[in-house]
Parts: sequence; structure tokens; C-alpha cells
Amino acid sequence: MAEHSELVVGLDIGATKTKAGLVTAGGDLVRSLQAATAPAPSAILSAARALCERLIAEAETPVLAIGIGSAGIIDTRTATVIHANDNLPGWGGADLRELSTGGLPVVADNDVRAMAYGEATLGAGRGYDSLLCVTVGTGIGGALILNGEIWPGENFSAGEIGYLVVNWDGDQPLILDQYASGPGIERAWQAATEADERLQLTEISVRAHTGDAAAIAVISQKARELGAILAGYATSINPQAVIVGGGVPQIGALWWDAFAGAFQANLPPLLASTQLLPAALGVEAVLQGAAMRAWREVRT
Repeated sequence: MAEHSELVVGLDIGATKTKAGLVTAGGDLVRSLQAATAPAPSAILSAARALCERLIAEAETPVLAIGIGSAGIIDTRTATVIHANDNLPGWGGADLRELSTGGLPVVADNDVRAMAYGEATLGAGRGYDSLLCVTVGTGIGGALILNGEIWPGENFSAGEIGYLVVNWDGDQPLILDQYASGPGIERAWQAATEADERLQLTEISVRAHTGDAAAIAVISQKARELGAILAGYATSINPQAVIVGGGVPQIGALWWDAFAGAFQANLPPLLASTQLLPAALGVEAVLQGAAMRAWREVRT
């Protein structure tokens, strides 16, 4: 391991994987570990703590803090999970301060907010004072950066665009998280083809790239719908830039071009200068962003 004067631990607690890494003040990831996320909250905390302890023991220089990006809605004042969905059953109520080791301070936030802070400080959002950051994957998440800082909202849910009502399923409202996420594309493909079983998004993407007309049509349509919806949301927030990451954009130009075209077409002329940017940090965005949040607290 290359020598660095000081380090922090960045931790990304997701539905399937928990990743931890040692991060320099400049945002460089110098060592990382990961483990499968356990099914029970106590086991999740135990495994995450073990990753942190191992990294701290291996570090050749002082570790100053632990920064955490976690699934769920996080009370940043108490580092407590105040709400979580079925992707992490029972995770609501978890106290992330239990991950402190050796008395190190713990700084915790929602994973999308951690990603947003990472992009703002290290990635595509550098140089912008206001950002809307969006992740499109198994679900759709969002976070706001205003005046260079994460805007949490009164109850720590600011920017959670996945709850926007965008359609109706009979008498039930259909929210964006269900409508234009990866599973939303899968459901749309099954409906369009009248298939007996739902294909995984990866397979739909493969079919689209080999010329399957139904796959192309469904991916393009869902991308356009999301682009138009985000244009409306961006109009109400009026950020300098919108940054989009997550698994669904990895489909590539087929999805991105349809999405970006609809976004630009549905912006009012006054907002035509709003930048639409792909996320730059990739799979380590949450970990690096959580670490940079920890560095911010250490420096103040």
C-alpha cells in the first residue's frame, strides 16, 4: 500500500454487497474490501464493522473517521436508518454509530446522497454549485446539491424522485420508481411481447443490441418517458446540471440518446443551458462520496 499521511474509511452498504475502502483526502481509493450483505440487520452491522476493522488494522497511517453511504433514509444527525424498503428487510432503525471502532467519528447518509457528494467533489459535478443527481437501477433515487452542499430536506428525503406519481395502475398511483427503473423496463417488455415470463434487463439489453425490435422499442420508450419526467422535475428545481448514473444507463447509447433527447426536448427554452451529464465515478461512487463526507467533517 502506498504511503499516505492520513486516511478515512468509506463504506457502501447496499442490498446485495457491502464495500469498504481506505480513501485519501484527495479522494483516491487505496485499498478496498467487500462482502455479501447479510439478510439480518445485526449481521449487516457485524460484517460491515469487520471490514472497517480489517482496513484500519492494515492501514500504515492514521485513520481519522468512517463515512457511510447506506440504503434507506438516514437521519444524518444521529446516523440512524429511519426508513428502509423491502430490499433490506428490517434495516429501518439500525444505528450506524455501532460501526465506529476505536472511537472514530461516524458520518452517515443515504447512498444516493453519498454518490451525489462524490460526483460533486470528485466526479462529473465538479465546478457546479447546484446539482440534481439521479440513479436509475433496481429503483430510482435522487439527491440535491445546493450551494455545494447536500440538501437533506426537513425529513432527510429531499430529491427522492422515485416517489413521483407518473401514471395510474387502475385506481392505484404508479410511482416513477416502479415505472422507469430496471424492473419497470422488464415489466414493459413482458406486457409488450405478451411473454409468459419476465426477462432480466440484461437479457433485454442483449436482445436490443442484436436488433430485436420489441426490446429496442421498450428501452427507447422508457428512456424517453424518464427524460421527459426529469425535465419537468429539473424545471422546478432549476439546477445547473443533472447527473445520471446507475445500472440502467449502462445499456448504452440506445437508452442514453433517447433519454437525453426527451430531456432536452421537454425543457423550457429558459432552461436550455441545463447540463445533462453521465455520472463519472462508477461503482465506487457511494464509497468515495461517503469518504469525502467524512473528510469534510474531519476538516471542520
